[in-house]
Amino acid sequence: METQNYIEYELVDSVSDRNIMTDSREEAIHAFEKGWTVYEHHNTINQHSKFTQSNLTVTMMWNDNPEFQGS
Repeated sequence: METQNYIEYELVDSVSDRNIMTDSREEAIHAFEKGWTVYEHHNTINQHSKFTQSNLTVTMMWNDNPEFQGS
């Protein structure tokens, strides 16, 4: 059985210390525009990306970045 490829977005508001998971890219972009930190999580390739203003995503490997493992 093949693994379904999907992307989840982690929305982090450092001001209120809120953390929300969603599968809606539109919601993720909206949160990013409001100043939240947004991460993409890819289930099939174990990859983690952080949205940036320049291109909306800068790819970083989840396992190689302990600061993004959560606190």
